[in-house]
Amino acid sequence: MKSFVLRILVAVCFLFFPWSQIQAAGEFTADYDVSYAVAPTGVTIVTHQVTLTNKLTNLYAREYSIVFDSTKIDNIIAYDDGGQITPDISQEDGKTEIKLRFNSQVIGVGKKLAFSLRFENEDIAQKLGSIWEVHLPGVANDPDLGSYFVSLAVPPSFGPIAYMSPPPGEGKRWNREQMTHGGVSLGYGAKQQFLLNLSYYIENPSVTSKSIELAIPPDTAYQKVTIASLDPTPDEIVRDNDGNWLARYTLGSGKKQDVTARLYIAITMDPRPGWTQRIDVDANTRPQRYWESTDPTIISIANKLKTPKEIYTYVVDTLGYDYKRVNQNPIRKGARAALSSPDASVCMEFTDLFIAIARAAGIPAREVIGYAYTTNTKLRPLSLVTDVLHSWPEYYDTERGQWIPVDPTWADTTGGIDYFSKLDFNHIAFAIHGENSEYPYPAGFYRKPDKTTRDVTVTFADIIPETSSKPLDVSIAFPASVIAGFETKGTVKITNRTGASVEGVNVSVQSTPVDVALFRTEKVLPPFGTVTMPFALTSGDYFSGGKGRIVTAVNDQISTHQFSIRPAVWLLLPGGIVAGVAIVALLLITKKPRKLGASDI
Repeated sequence: MKSFVLRILVAVCFLFFPWSQIQAAGEFTADYDVSYAVAPTGVTIVTHQVTLTNKLTNLYAREYSIVFDSTKIDNIIAYDDGGQITPDISQEDGKTEIKLRFNSQVIGVGKKLAFSLRFENEDIAQKLGSIWEVHLPGVANDPDLGSYFVSLAVPPSFGPIAYMSPPPGEGKRWNREQMTHGGVSLGYGAKQQFLLNLSYYIENPSVTSKSIELAIPPDTAYQKVTIASLDPTPDEIVRDNDGNWLARYTLGSGKKQDVTARLYIAITMDPRPGWTQRIDVDANTRPQRYWESTDPTIISIANKLKTPKEIYTYVVDTLGYDYKRVNQNPIRKGARAALSSPDASVCMEFTDLFIAIARAAGIPAREVIGYAYTTNTKLRPLSLVTDVLHSWPEYYDTERGQWIPVDPTWADTTGGIDYFSKLDFNHIAFAIHGENSEYPYPAGFYRKPDKTTRDVTVTFADIIPETSSKPLDVSIAFPASVIAGFETKGTVKITNRTGASVEGVNVSVQSTPVDVALFRTEKVLPPFGTVTMPFALTSGDYFSGGKGRIVTAVNDQISTHQFSIRPAVWLLLPGGIVAGVAIVALLLITKKPRKLGASDI
């Protein structure tokens, strides 16, 4: 499969004729020096400097042809020692074939014929949103291929390099070994920004009211989400153990609801500084539906593959992408079934097989379903056709405390581009499946019956709106006055009413004159998320009075609540003195005053 894809990327053939004009092959060595010079507009000047060396005395090279997987090729110029060559150009099925008939005829063992081919290609570099992507095609591992060197020049306006896969093998040049194992993928820029418009449809068919939740694309180590609008506003958004954002809505019996979300998402290549995530290892290594990690065949494979890289390579080499199956609304098969029909796989099988083998090897792994922006569905296809979604696996790096995304599907379809060391700016996570292989459902799966339009639209965004500088709303629910000696309960509630998550929410609740001291830290508080801290306090003895104060600190935000402390004798005022004295006497006998009482958090 891999060699076939490589030949699609760059298929090179030579037509050799002896003096009797009978075709001969395999009698020449071809050495290449290929340079790519990208203009600020993205148009790339490609120059092939080729040297053909004769292996026999009675043959000479008469023609040369090369096939490119692109039709955006123009201004073709070719020369040999005899002068300019007029190329013969043909285009068919999205490919361009260039044929050259040489002016010079070089005969003799070891004799060399040098020629150059120069043209412009608009498919090498593309600007997608804020990012410039450059893809240098690989070359088939032909037995006539000698040396093969590739160099690249891009303008400073492209910005900093974000990723390069693989890095040059010799100085600033890529070599034959690298180019015959796939092309080169590069990205320039700091971050990519997207605007998403999502539609959801939920309903409650039960006879009682019910809380229904739907998945909103969450923050991850590589993406930052800003909710511009979410209509209607949910009761709350909670963050589960996998990091999903689940918006909860209460629906009455038989009620139906359309929900629309408008989101901005910024994607970076490297994880955000300080982002780590503790996980339940058992929950992320146990078998699940589609991840049959206890299957004997999968265990046997896992025993031979000890690292995520080895598992990734095995999956890429074993499975083959089935483009026909994509258009058939494919049913998820799972890892075990993927091994039974490896060439009938789509992204779900690449993902499930990676996860199952990793879990069998004791490596925590999970699935991400989302949107992967692509301009070439042949090289970088999308398999979940309902709303052109894509899936890819992640494995957990225990040393870094981070989930690492990889994409074996695109590694296969691009002919070996490295989607293990680095991903790209194009993968947007909608939902994460770690503790459960099927839930929650991502955006695009909440479709209204008989709806024909898409529920997911993704475009590039130039600017992401800024959120409020004071994002958290703090409320303290506690009476304005309390009776001394009696326990009084209250609640502190912190709500994020903005569209962006807040990281590192440190909360403290303290009071005077009663010494209440409660502390809590939320690593991430999602938009519309809440932190609730119940507490209880008993103010002094039954005959004390005065003023009290509750102080809540949320990071740098300070909120206070003043309350009055009334002595227990105050209870005598509205009622009978005898009854009041009896109550106070009884309390003094049966109950000892406390300084502090706190309920579970």
